[in-house]
Amino acid sequence: MTTTKETDVHTIDEEDAPSLGALLLASAANPRDKAAVRALVDEEIILGRERVRMALVVKRADGRMGCDWERFGKRLYTLGLNESDRSFLDLVLSLAGPHQTSLARVLEIDDRRLAIILRATVQLSGCDTLAIGTRT
Repeated sequence: MTTTKETDVHTIDEEDAPSLGALLLASAANPRDKAAVRALVDEEIILGRERVRMALVVKRADGRMGCDWERFGKRLYTLGLNESDRSFLDLVLSLAGPHQTSLARVLEIDDRRLAIILRATVQLSGCDTLAIGTRT
């Protein structure tokens, strides 16, 4: 009679696996990409939408996850987002690359998203002496 010995099989829990945001930040190729990804990660809600992830996130040739900003920019208005979401993403796209949008788009986002865009802009500038937050 042959018996098989059970082996310890280590399964990866969701807690062990890096988040999508962490994977995208790790693959950010340049300061613009990193600032844009950081804004999306900090915002937390939009990157959680499947339509957004499908339009933005790609698996690169080296197997790493990354952002295809050009493709995302082309699909932005086909994702069924509201005006506030599109305004925020327009500003994020402007951080990431050659996408151009009017700074007046800040009129269409809330204070929380405005702070995220401002922090990303400061990060992109390389300035470490400015603080963005709520005045008390």
